[in-house]
Amino acid sequence: MHRMIVLGVDGLNPDTVKQWLDDLPHLKKMQKEGIWGDLESTLPPAAPQAWISSQCGQNPGAYGLWDYTYRHDFSYAEARLADSNVVDERVDRLHKTLPRRGQKVALIGVPVTWPPPEIPAGYCISDFALTSEKPGFTWPKSLEEEVHNLIGEYLFEARETSFSHGRRDRQRVKKRIYDMDQQRFTLLKHFIHEKKCDYVLAVFGGPKVLWRLFSQEGGRKNDWLHDYYRWMDANLGEMRSGLDDDIALLVYSPYSIGRREGQINLNEWLIHNGDMTLHEYPKKPTAFENLDVDWSKTKCWSMGNSGRVFVNLKGREPQGIVEYGQYDRLLDDLRERLSRIHDENGSPLQIQTFKREEIHSGKYEEYGPDMFVHINRPQWNANELVGYGFGLTCASGQDEGLDGHWNGLYGYFCMSGSKVPARGELKQISVLSIPPTIMEVLGLEIPVDMEKPSILYMAKQEQRKSRASRKERVRSRLKALGY
Repeated sequence: MHRMIVLGVDGLNPDTVKQWLDDLPHLKKMQKEGIWGDLESTLPPAAPQAWISSQCGQNPGAYGLWDYTYRHDFSYAEARLADSNVVDERVDRLHKTLPRRGQKVALIGVPVTWPPPEIPAGYCISDFALTSEKPGFTWPKSLEEEVHNLIGEYLFEARETSFSHGRRDRQRVKKRIYDMDQQRFTLLKHFIHEKKCDYVLAVFGGPKVLWRLFSQEGGRKNDWLHDYYRWMDANLGEMRSGLDDDIALLVYSPYSIGRREGQINLNEWLIHNGDMTLHEYPKKPTAFENLDVDWSKTKCWSMGNSGRVFVNLKGREPQGIVEYGQYDRLLDDLRERLSRIHDENGSPLQIQTFKREEIHSGKYEEYGPDMFVHINRPQWNANELVGYGFGLTCASGQDEGLDGHWNGLYGYFCMSGSKVPARGELKQISVLSIPPTIMEVLGLEIPVDMEKPSILYMAKQEQRKSRASRKERVRSRLKALGY
């Protein structure tokens, strides 16, 4: 019987891990003893869909979420908030799949687990609520008292603490980040050793919160991040030293994090090019939901900050004007025009575009964006705001909104344990490979709806290829020698 412990680290950057690896001895040891590498995220690498896909093994079209809000019909806004009830009605994450196979499960702070799902013979301490309703944050309800007795008041995200840009407030928030993640380590060990769970997933928010709150600090911010990485590594080592031989350990982040350096103001660009029309242009940067759009003259629009474009399709949207016969032609035209966008200095932005059916499929894909815009230039993304005076792009320093963070397309993973071979770095691994990997480590049959092979399977395939390549090189050398 094997068990699986998973540390989800929100925004762990693979390049930063490589840069600081000598200061992370426990993670370095895991890499030497197991398998590690970059982890390809969903596209776009938005937090909700990346975490959900890394727990169900399916693309976002299977459950219909591309942000913390979503469309359940073809209205012009994502009017509903995503929660665990919506996700669990649509797709099976591991906390549903594993109990059916007799596994005891615990979740700690996993995104989109509010309200806490009812896990048979299992446990959940939810992530933050997106609404003001807080009927309880644990399953079962009695777990709340147990959590309180163990760690005191449970801390959700550090953003719950009000702060200004003053040094004192930043130090207070920094302390809360450490307190919050220390609680998760304490709870993680409790579910491993006291509750004897077969599968535990705890998500730590330190890197992402540090980037989001301290992105203006320059070199000092790097010191804070470096300190956090070392702190996380020390806790990882302490926890790992107490694990039984039957436990495998996985550390992963479904995307990286960094300071946003620039953005395409996508709706500004659509207005500038005649694809979107407003009754009145706003006097300051304004979110899409507050724009006065003239739908009778609008072909397409964008929502969110991850490059999502929707077509105002006749017969689908309430006031659609684009004929079905023009749909693909419009998307192809948008693709060609977007490829020519330059930044404010005239440098190309290396933009990729993907039609929905090219990357997503499933029961709920029809409610998703018709096109995704991905900027290959690091640390740039798209923005839905209008009101920049037709400023089609913004760089750092031009807009206060750019003091935030940016989600990168590649996160990081590292796995070790008795069932994990020492294969070293493995390339081209998707977040969709995380769930089948966990199933295989636990000795369970992998569900057919999981779309990618497990990491262990891919490691075996790479080993076979390597052996075949070595044999071919030997044959070639022997042939050259006349044998």
